[in-house]
Formats: sequence, C-alpha cells, structure tokens
Amino acid sequence: METVIKLHPSELDLSLLDKIKTFIGEKKNVDVIISLREFDPEYAETLNHSIDQTEEKVISMTMEEFLDYSPKN
Repeated sequence: METVIKLHPSELDLSLLDKIKTFIGEKKNVDVIISLREFDPEYAETLNHSIDQTEEKVISMTMEEFLDYSPKN
C-alpha cells in the first residue's frame, strides 16, 4: 500500500506526526519519504553536509527512537 500526503510546510507539526504514527500502527516494514519540489541552495548544502557526515558515522535506531530523537545541534 502506498499513500501520498501533500501539505503545506505550515502543516508540519506534532499533530501530523501523531496522525502518521496512528496510520502506520504496528506495521514493521515502513518507509517514510519526504520529497521537496523546490530547489533551495541552503537545503542542498545542508543535505550535502549530512551526507558527508553519514560517511563518517552511521546511526542506527528503531522507529520509536527516531520519532523521539531530538538533534543536539
């Protein structure tokens, strides 16, 4: 099953995350994909920096740990 949710950035809040978690339920094999259609040079730079960091250190976590994760930077 595949679901596409289209929304405005202002709709990204904890309520939306709770709805997604409810939709996913107890499923174990889930992919969440975020697709941006606008090119943002600052975002691209940040993404490239993140990719570089990934090559240095890989972090593995469960879905619950990911949802509770809060970056320290």
